[in-house]
Formats: sequence, structure tokens, C-alpha cells
Amino acid sequence: MKGNERLDVVERQAIYCKKHLRECQQQLVSFVNAQIESANSFYKKLAKTKNGKEKIARIKKLASQ
Repeated sequence: MKGNERLDVVERQAIYCKKHLRECQQQLVSFVNAQIESANSFYKKLAKTKNGKEKIARIKKLASQ
């Protein structure tokens, strides 16, 4: 997809969300919750690996910068 096509998609999605606010909110909440669950699962698995806790500390340090 090219730049203008992406912008068109974003604009159409914005218009849709303005008209269907509740539906968009529900979809967004579901998406964000799934992302959080996925990240938590990743961190739990990473913590169990060799040097995993140190890696997590480095990731958190980078994220806070």
C-alpha cells in the first residue's frame, strides 16, 4: 500500500469510528487487551530463560528513555 492509500484507509476508519463509536471502542479494548496479554506471556517466558531477568531489565530501561 502506498502513502496516499494508507492515508485514505486511515481517514475512512476515522469516519467509521465517529459514526460507530461504541463498536470501535469495543474492538480497540479487545485489541489492546490481547496485546497486553501477549506481552505478559512473552515476559514470563523470557524470565525463565538464562539471563532472562537481566534482559527484561534492559528492555524496561530502554522503554523508559
